[in-house]
Amino acid sequence: MKNFWLLAVCILWGCGPDPIPEPQPTVLISPSDGDLCTLASKVNDAERQVRFQWTAALNTDVYELIVQNTQTGLQFTKQTSLLTESLILPMGTPYKWYVLSKSTLTPAVNQSDIWQFYLEGEPNATYVPFPARLVTPENQVVLVKSETEEYFFQWEGLDLDNDISHYDLYLGDDPDTMSLKKDNITTEQINLNLISPGTYYWQIKTFDKEGNQSTSLLFSFQIN
Repeated sequence: MKNFWLLAVCILWGCGPDPIPEPQPTVLISPSDGDLCTLASKVNDAERQVRFQWTAALNTDVYELIVQNTQTGLQFTKQTSLLTESLILPMGTPYKWYVLSKSTLTPAVNQSDIWQFYLEGEPNATYVPFPARLVTPENQVVLVKSETEEYFFQWEGLDLDNDISHYDLYLGDDPDTMSLKKDNITTEQINLNLISPGTYYWQIKTFDKEGNQSTSLLFSFQIN
């Protein structure tokens, strides 16, 4: 009898519903990463209409387009079942954009890569540098304590004028009280000495020769 019930449980377990597949991330097409966006349609003296395009993603019913002004943090969003959408945006501003894949069958959401573009403003205007892309240490990575107490930091800067003058690196054990750890960095990498284990937060500010500046995302890492 015991074996019979065990067999029945196994059969019932095997006949359960198949798991609902999660929506997969889409691949961005345009505006391309680092694009100057000169082909956007002019709406008025302050705004242009930008067309966004991406590929179809598996198990996805709805796409949410998210575009963020990287200077002010202001977001513009739209949901669509199509693979393209347009937004009217202020000119002369750097933006980042990405797409969320969603399904009506599951609350799971998947995100595309994040791309950046600059929406061209007045001719001969100076361009604000894009926020630096943090490379190393990766976000939320766990590092083994170094015997030399020296750690490698790397990032990538981009400015359409090619006139980045320097970077400042901010670091701290609290995201709200980070301090300037190293200023006037003229390369995109640096080694820093960190004595105490624990959780750290880091961020890069980019400056160009015209005095424009931008701030990267905030990354954290842990030293054990």
